[in-house]
Amino acid sequence: MLAWQTFNALFVIRAVSKYLVEMVPEYELCRHLDVQAERRVGNGPVDREGLESTSPEQESSALRPSSTPEVEAPTSPKLTGNDSRVEMLIDALIGLIIDVPVTDNTYYLHLECINTILVLMSVYMFAGVHGQTRLVDTSLIYRTLFQGRYGMHAPLLVKTLLNNLCSMQAAPPSMFGAHAGGGSLLINLASGLWNMITFNASTRQTIYTHPPLDRAELQERVKKEHPLANQSCLLLLTLANHCMNADNLYRNALLCCEDTAETAAPTPQRESNGSSQVTPPRIDIAALHKALCSTAGCEHSTLLLYLMLHSCNVYKRHISNVAQIDQLIVPILQVLYNAPDNNSHHIYMSLIVLLILTEDEALIKNVHLIMLKNLTWYTERAISEISLGGLMVLVILRALQYNMARVRDKYLHTNCLAAIANMSCEFRNLHPYVAQRLISLFETLTKRRARLCIEIEGGDINTLELPHVSEEKTEEIMDHISVLDEVLRMLLEIINSCVAHQLSNNLNVVYALLHKRHLFQQHEHHHPVAQNIDMVIGYFSTRLQRVQEGAGGDLGVTEVLQCIKKGAEQWSSDRLKKFPDLKFRYVEEERPEEFFTPYVWSLVSSCGGVYWASEGGARALGDLLAC
Repeated sequence: MLAWQTFNALFVIRAVSKYLVEMVPEYELCRHLDVQAERRVGNGPVDREGLESTSPEQESSALRPSSTPEVEAPTSPKLTGNDSRVEMLIDALIGLIIDVPVTDNTYYLHLECINTILVLMSVYMFAGVHGQTRLVDTSLIYRTLFQGRYGMHAPLLVKTLLNNLCSMQAAPPSMFGAHAGGGSLLINLASGLWNMITFNASTRQTIYTHPPLDRAELQERVKKEHPLANQSCLLLLTLANHCMNADNLYRNALLCCEDTAETAAPTPQRESNGSSQVTPPRIDIAALHKALCSTAGCEHSTLLLYLMLHSCNVYKRHISNVAQIDQLIVPILQVLYNAPDNNSHHIYMSLIVLLILTEDEALIKNVHLIMLKNLTWYTERAISEISLGGLMVLVILRALQYNMARVRDKYLHTNCLAAIANMSCEFRNLHPYVAQRLISLFETLTKRRARLCIEIEGGDINTLELPHVSEEKTEEIMDHISVLDEVLRMLLEIINSCVAHQLSNNLNVVYALLHKRHLFQQHEHHHPVAQNIDMVIGYFSTRLQRVQEGAGGDLGVTEVLQCIKKGAEQWSSDRLKKFPDLKFRYVEEERPEEFFTPYVWSLVSSCGGVYWASEGGARALGDLLAC
């Protein structure tokens, strides 16, 4: 009954607060929440002003019978002269989340607490609508959360939210233990007793026990069946991506958490005086990794994964030792594969996650040892078996080609090339189709560059005279040629890195190079690395020619590969010119909050369980993302 009453009270607070957030500035919201309860005399009218000549007690005793009691609003023992009811509300919400265990009776109470905090924090999203600037610096809500004494509870709050995500507890079929079907209490008790006797207790379906068939189903089920985990993830992201500096205790707690399998540090305890030991929360990192793998296709999960990979050392150590890393990587590859169906932010974050993963030397070796079969979602070509590393190269190449043809986003193609370049020195046994796509992309972009040079007359971009081409169009074409030159140079360096480090393990790459040998002759004098590739092509071409002359006819694919294999055994990479290894690292730009804070609120709006009025919410979000 208490949980039910508390839930109802919170629901009313959230509904009213949400309306006020959309309609008025934050200071008006706080003023409404801070209104003092009015005193009533018995069942009579509100005593608003009192009498100046007499005290309230004297006036009320003169106007009422002595038998009528005076009813006064209760005063909270926590409310001091300097505390506002907004601070009390936030303290109570954090206290409920931390101190009350999640059970069937309290599941929706926890959900309502989290949603109420999100609604209060959404004043940031609507600040532009109400003409407010630099809201975080002046906001009572944000000062209470990030600068007040309640911020000292950050480690415990972060730990609780992470545990909600890790457990992925399914929502109870009914609220507060009420039987969904109604009916007789006696029958319900008998049914429960029979289930206990026959060990037939019903288990709820989760994404762990019944994995979704595709990403669309995943997003819908996480939102519907696991709302507490979903909203906990969003609240974590919201707290961690505001005030992104060293003073953000929530961000520090998230990124400095410790693994329960590695340490036995004491758990911080919430104290009654509002303070807490600032100790990093201890989390079951394996359980967190399982949750992130299971929800990797969801956009907000991708962002949390990015945060953990980029800045959480304990999670990065765990990733290096995970055997089944394909469970994390394949869903991210699916997002890139279905790029036209996803927004640019999700594609960008997925690509950054892959780039960070390729910075791990142990991982880029292991991905070529993991074999995948029956990839039903890859529909361009039937592939019966391929290594995880080969699949990564294939999907990233596809994303690169899509970007070069349609989007032309410099950041996307730079990160695509960086991820492939990081892997190139460890390419092993690339699938024939992957090797073919790598060389075919180089061919496609080479032809496109030649076509553009012809279009603006002259062929050589360095000696162009442009008598009759409009200046604007010429500048656009020259910019595109410059981008193509950069991409072609990087592809040459990737191919060179592969043949310089792993030639004997990539016979299919050598085969593809021989098949398109004419492509690289025109680049030999412009790019030093092309000379190495030309040397490899010349070496194997000579051997093939001798074998072909001895056989007296053309060779089949099997014979050519056999010849390449024998030649690779006698090949020495010492004859190649040495170049630095290709190693790229993702570096977060300055003032990352300018990107991440609006992005998080777009995720709260699209992936969360709190819905704002369509017109107001769309306008607020549009204004925020446009900043």
